[in-house]
Amino acid sequence: MLIISDTIRITRKAVAEALLRKDPEPVAEMALAAQRAGADVIDINTGPLARDPNGMAFLVRAVEKAVPLRVSLDTVNHEALQAGLAASRNGRPIINGVSLEPEKLRLIAPLALRHDADLVAYLLTPKSQVPPDAEGRLAISSEIFTKLTGMGIAPERIMFDPICPPLVWQDGLSQAREVLSTIRLLPEVLGFHARTLVGLSNLTTGPGPRPKKILLQKTYLAMLAAQGLSAVLLDTDLAEVVETAKAASLIRSGEIFCWESLEG
Repeated sequence: MLIISDTIRITRKAVAEALLRKDPEPVAEMALAAQRAGADVIDINTGPLARDPNGMAFLVRAVEKAVPLRVSLDTVNHEALQAGLAASRNGRPIINGVSLEPEKLRLIAPLALRHDADLVAYLLTPKSQVPPDAEGRLAISSEIFTKLTGMGIAPERIMFDPICPPLVWQDGLSQAREVLSTIRLLPEVLGFHARTLVGLSNLTTGPGPRPKKILLQKTYLAMLAAQGLSAVLLDTDLAEVVETAKAASLIRSGEIFCWESLEG
């Protein structure tokens, strides 16, 4: 299971200030901490960057200078994505992401072809609404898969995100179960080993006791892994959650077991 760190996000004061001052040091420190925690990829969540699309390029350079990890560019601003993709040098980047919303398909999806990037496909309606059940998500997966491959994007470059719901939603618990079903059924529906990604931090969005949030994330992550989850976007500052991801990956790996596999 690919571990993607979500700690570099514009909602954190340190990131916002570093971007404003164009100071790479705080960003580099966060990237190093994520790498030490076990991240395989660093997600860079900038928000829309309406006034500074080149800010993504600055953050990409700061991260890639600090660590030899791939980056995931997390923004709806296609100009910021273009700038970040052009700056990236650490292997194949991830574009996070695109949906059936026509404007996003038109502006963002072609960037995956141009830069040979992986592309996260959100299982949302064309109006960016979350489907109520697995059936709706799977129908959208077929539609967006057809559109993306029709544009020339290879199936293996697509990562499907069934949209992890906050549990505090009125239907949060039932939605969480529908995500599990979606991940299990997706390869059968699409006819190939489709890769999947879930943003785990969304599960416990909102106020709540930190220990209980960690417990819920660990438990749900193990359930997601059992359904075949390919990648998880998580807070690498939560060591217990990262350990769960590593343990789940080890059990699914088919390797010969040794305790040292869980170290580092």
